[in-house]
Amino acid sequence: MTSGGGQSSGGASGAGTGATSAAGDAPSGGGSGVGGAFLEGGGAGAAGSAGEGGSSGGAGASASGGSAAGGVSSGGSAGTGGVSGSDQGGVGGQDPTGLSWPVDCIPGDTCTNLGYPDIDGDAVAYDCGEPGYVGHEGTDIGVTWTQMDAGIAVRAAADGEVFFAADGKYDRCPDATQPDCQRPPDYLPGDHTGTNVCTELGPYCGTGTGSCFWCFAGGNVIVILHDGVPGVFATRYDHLKNGSVRVSPGGRVVRGQVIAEVGSAGNSTGPHLHFEVWGTGYYELADPWAGPCGPNTGPSLWANDPPWE
Repeated sequence: MTSGGGQSSGGASGAGTGATSAAGDAPSGGGSGVGGAFLEGGGAGAAGSAGEGGSSGGAGASASGGSAAGGVSSGGSAGTGGVSGSDQGGVGGQDPTGLSWPVDCIPGDTCTNLGYPDIDGDAVAYDCGEPGYVGHEGTDIGVTWTQMDAGIAVRAAADGEVFFAADGKYDRCPDATQPDCQRPPDYLPGDHTGTNVCTELGPYCGTGTGSCFWCFAGGNVIVILHDGVPGVFATRYDHLKNGSVRVSPGGRVVRGQVIAEVGSAGNSTGPHLHFEVWGTGYYELADPWAGPCGPNTGPSLWANDPPWE
């Protein structure tokens, strides 16, 4: 993937007797930021069916732009690329009813670019500026390769239970020689081929009904289910550093707990975290940023505004 370009793929899920799901690809432009890094972000594919006679399908990749430099640790000392401080606690003084900033870096300082969501596909971010790319499903938070190698912590944005966790994939994509960097030929329950990792088939439609599975293009991925956070059903963390995942499905996490480190696994062309919010159910996207161009015109889903303070 060349800098400034990208491919995005949308997913759809089906539920009900005989229902099917499918998805199609749509080209999208990628942005480049300070340092010129283009990040191809972690899209997801949805798939599933419920009842006899149903078939399932899915979709995967998406793209985003951004780059960053430097590093800082929540609860610890600042410095280039360093991760310090406690594994729990994150940024102090945050309202427990919102989401905490999930990366140990500060935009405009130690992570200089963000790729904002465009979950309604209107090519406009919440603040009426440009999103990461048209149809971007989450927030991309970029760092440099130097920071990634030194270790930049990814933290749970709120208390919750781990729904899905995958690790072990090559984390320096793109690399055409690596099978982990290739888009898989199909989307199947439980499959971990190429860039994608898929859940098993289960009651994962909507708020927990039917029979669905989900495929994520982030390679090394964590999904955490939350309760008690208004407007938030789950959060997703993509492209994680190989071997850094510290949680397992069914485990409980607390706000600010280190769950992994930033990497460039899966459908990615540079180190970053793709942070995604599901609002009311499995893969029902929400924009945590509130602004005049929506789709979230308020309140913000972040604990603080700006969220990293």
